[in-house]
Amino acid sequence: MSDKTIADKMYLKTARSLVVINRTRHPQAVAQLPPDLLAAGEHAEHADAVLLFALNHKQLAEAFPAAMARLGDKGSLWIAYLKPTAPKATDLTRDTINAFAKERGATVVALISLDADWSAARLKRM
Repeated sequence: MSDKTIADKMYLKTARSLVVINRTRHPQAVAQLPPDLLAAGEHAEHADAVLLFALNHKQLAEAFPAAMARLGDKGSLWIAYLKPTAPKATDLTRDTINAFAKERGATVVALISLDADWSAARLKRM
């Protein structure tokens, strides 16, 4: 098991602000994020990092425009989704997220594991 925190895995070392969308989907993960970054993100028009939790494709499609709107020009957008091995069923995978993102001008550039049930994909604007 890795000793890295979620913030380490998300490369938040130089970030000054973080926005979390749909935070109630995984409050345990959100509780592990740096509170100073979250506080700064609440007040920032554009954040250095945006983390969007989505249980399914419908939630991703609904929240994606807001996530992109909150993202700074050089920021990181992370899409957190349930792993196929998670107890809850989902229609999201890294491939479906990448296809969805490409239709909207972004592409998956990194994948991380948040915990036993959740993964996250980092997107970059194309």
